[in-house]
Amino acid sequence: MAASVGSHSRLGRYELCATLAEGGMATVNVAIVREGPGAGEVVAVKMIRGEFARSEEFAAMFLDEARIVAGLQHPNVLRYQELGHAEGHPFIAMELLYGQSLWTVWEACRARRVRLRYPMIARIGARVADGLHYAHDAADAAGRPLDIVHRDVNPSNIFLTYGGEVKVIDFGLAKAKNRASQTAAGIIKGKVAYMSPEQAVGGPVDRRTDVFALGTTLWELACDRRLFKHADDVETLRRVNAADVPDPTRVVDGFPRALWNILRRALARDPNERYRTAGAFARDLDVFARGASDGPDVPSLAEVMGALFPGDAERQRQWVAEVTASTRGVRAPLKPRSTFSGDDPGMPSASREAPRAVLGRVALVVVGAVLAAVLTALALR
Repeated sequence: MAASVGSHSRLGRYELCATLAEGGMATVNVAIVREGPGAGEVVAVKMIRGEFARSEEFAAMFLDEARIVAGLQHPNVLRYQELGHAEGHPFIAMELLYGQSLWTVWEACRARRVRLRYPMIARIGARVADGLHYAHDAADAAGRPLDIVHRDVNPSNIFLTYGGEVKVIDFGLAKAKNRASQTAAGIIKGKVAYMSPEQAVGGPVDRRTDVFALGTTLWELACDRRLFKHADDVETLRRVNAADVPDPTRVVDGFPRALWNILRRALARDPNERYRTAGAFARDLDVFARGASDGPDVPSLAEVMGALFPGDAERQRQWVAEVTASTRGVRAPLKPRSTFSGDDPGMPSASREAPRAVLGRVALVVVGAVLAAVLTALALR
C-alpha cells in the first residue's frame, strides 16, 4: 500500500487525498503533486487495486493505456501527465476534470424533459471526432503510426466540462501497435450497444469502428432513444451486426434531413461506405452546426452545463479544496486543469461517484417555471 501521511497517503511524489471513483480493477484519487514538475498542482491519480497489483496480466493491461496515450496532446483528449511505479503500485497521473459525462448530461436532460438542440449535439460530436482523429493519426517518435483505435466510444467516455470543453476519456480498451497485452482473435471488447458490426463479431477493427460508435452516440442523443440496445446482449449484438438504423426524420418531428445524411454515412454497415476518417466526420458536423444555428446569440456549452447542473461546478471545486487541505492545517494550492473526473476506472461516470456528503447528487427536478425558462432559452429543446 502507499505510505501513509496522516489521514492522506503518499505514492511517489503524489499525496493521495481522497478516492474519487472505484472500479473493478482500479481506483482514481484526487492528489497533490508534492515535488518535482508541477508541484502544488491538483491532479487525478489512477492506480491498480491492491488485489490486482501483483498480477503481471493486469499490470500490463493497466499500463498499456498510459503507453498508448502518453504522447497525445490535444484539447479534446484527456491529458495524461505521468506513468509511474511506487510502493509496488503502477499508477497514471492525469489532468483533473470538473464536469459530467455525456451520459449524465443526457440523463439530466431527460429528467427535465428537454433535449440538447441539434446544432449543440453536432458541435459536441465534432469535437469528439477531432480528438479521435488526432489519436487515430498519432505516431511514435520515429514517425511510425501507432494505429490507435479507441474501441469504446460511448456517452460514458465522452466528458463535458463546466467550462465547455469536450474530452475523449478512457483509452483502456484501445487497440494500438505498441500494446503489450494483445486481444486474442475473436475476443470482443467494448460496450456492446456501441460496437461496430465488425467489432461485434470479433473481426478486425480500424478507425472507422470509432466513427460508427460516435455515430451511434449522436443518433441516440439527437433522437432521445437507444439505437441497438436490448435487454438481452445477444439480441443487442444481432441488432448491431444488422446495423438497421431507423430514419429519424420519420420518427422524430422536425429532425433535420442534413443531420440524418451525416449520421447515416457514419452508421453504414459496410466500413467502406462510412467516413474514412473521424476528421471528415467532424467537418460535416461543423458545417451542419453552422448552418443550423439559431442566430448570433447561440449559447455556449458552458452555459448549457451551468443550466443543467446549477451550482455543481462550485460544489465540486469546494470539495476538492477541502480534501486537498494538508493534514497539518495548511491549505494546499488548488490549480486544477479543467474538470472533475480524471478518468473512468470501469464505472458509468467517475464524476457521479464523488462523495455525496459534500457534493450531493444534482437535483433532477425542474424548480418551477423560472428554471424551465432558462433551459428553454439555452441550447435545449
